[in-house]
Amino acid sequence: MSEGLAPKRTNRSIALSGELGAQIADGRLKAGDSLPTEAELSRQYGVSRTVVREAVRLLAAKSLVSVGPKVGTRVQAEHEWNMLDVDVMQWHLKAERRQPFVEALYEMRLVNEPAASRLAARRMAASDCQRLREALGGMRDNPRGSQELIAADISFHRIILEGSGNPLLRSLGALIEKSLSISFSLSWRQNPQLETVRQHERVCDAICAGDEEASELFMRRLIESAFNDVMSALYAEDHGLGGSDGRHQTPDRPAGWRGEARAPA
Repeated sequence: MSEGLAPKRTNRSIALSGELGAQIADGRLKAGDSLPTEAELSRQYGVSRTVVREAVRLLAAKSLVSVGPKVGTRVQAEHEWNMLDVDVMQWHLKAERRQPFVEALYEMRLVNEPAASRLAARRMAASDCQRLREALGGMRDNPRGSQELIAADISFHRIILEGSGNPLLRSLGALIEKSLSISFSLSWRQNPQLETVRQHERVCDAICAGDEEASELFMRRLIESAFNDVMSALYAEDHGLGGSDGRHQTPDRPAGWRGEARAPA
């Protein structure tokens, strides 16, 4: 095989695994369902059987499907999936049924990031506090919802996870960065920029002052507020509640709303 063919085949396999993975994540393919045969997928998507096999192998590596003789390729139950896989997280966040995954993502953040902030207040070096303030400046100085602002927001949270001194928490930041990027792009549609920057500033000031209790408290309030913003953005998006300036209007809370009230400024 020539060297030029392998990357092309790999790209097609990744694209096909993405299409099938998205169908699994949003429930179009359910647990226990059999995927079409190699021949059927090859015809349907206009790719070779080798591409199909590689795509299925990628899905199996994420535990979304199981492959066996006589039974073919079947969708696994959700509890078997590698939910921290970057692709699996992105497929969930782009699915029509996003709310359960968003809730799970923010529950995980509430478990880990307030504790990481407490540890960072105890352990963070002065140089990292300076980096934290620079990230805060990026949120203050860039336009609301811009890629530069979102990158600064992600950097802010990554610095805190790193500053905790815990290698597992540090790795968590790398794992969920893509999901944070998508969820932050939603939350920044809704939140007032000045107030949100102030919330981050309170976290920053508490950490750099070494105040463990305040660091944990303010991070918890920040995440609860961000969850409220994301759910509001999703509800507005699902119900077509967009303003003339392209921003989403904040709706009344729907039945079953689980977001917390925004912390006072």
